[in-house]
Amino acid sequence: MQIEIDGLTKAYDGTQALAPAQLTVPSGVLMALLGPSGSGKTTLLRLIAGLETPSAGRLFFDGAEATGLSVQARRSGFVFQNYALFRHMNVARNVGYGLAARPRRDRPSRAEIAARVDSLLTLVRLDGFAERFPDQLSGGQRQRVAFARALAIEPRLLLLDEPFGALDAAVRRELRTGLRRIHDETGLTTIFVTHDQQEAMEVADQVAVMSTGRIEQVGRPEDLRNHPRTPFVRSFLAAG
Repeated sequence: MQIEIDGLTKAYDGTQALAPAQLTVPSGVLMALLGPSGSGKTTLLRLIAGLETPSAGRLFFDGAEATGLSVQARRSGFVFQNYALFRHMNVARNVGYGLAARPRRDRPSRAEIAARVDSLLTLVRLDGFAERFPDQLSGGQRQRVAFARALAIEPRLLLLDEPFGALDAAVRRELRTGLRRIHDETGLTTIFVTHDQQEAMEVADQVAVMSTGRIEQVGRPEDLRNHPRTPFVRSFLAAG
């Protein structure tokens, strides 16, 4: 699914968190929103997800306006930094929750949910973990459960907010490789927020560098490194 952002802005109590943003995310691309804290990355991601309402501007999915769509209608899979797993549910029930919670007329059968859960646990390499509970898993394993749960609803796009921020360096490296593999296998348009330059440059097809609520430059990792267009992009990438 192609995403087009046309002048989206967001202000909180008169303070602008996101200046008018123009961005196109082509269908099937893995896009990183890269920048320091307070640069507007998460605000933009939440506007795409429908978790925030824009102060102005429009959003399009495959050419159709999506600005006023509900979170459910957007069908985006969202992965948070803190996993947001249900501690009282085992892995299988966590992954299948979004399917099991659908209205009866839209809900798959138990067998269909179980089959979907099994296939996703294989995708995220957690075969054999279905009966475990979150407190029996490592941080990296919990994050992989969160990936599987986001994919279970068959989303049109995948959105990740600092998905590896709470993990140590070794686990981060493992999981970003896993994210790239999952993206390549599913083909989903994927946007992830990060402040880690190495993470963005290694994983993403395209990177949008952000600063103080503005998109400074968008391009392929090698193009950003070789041809920074603004002083901020030049200094930010040099510091990384």
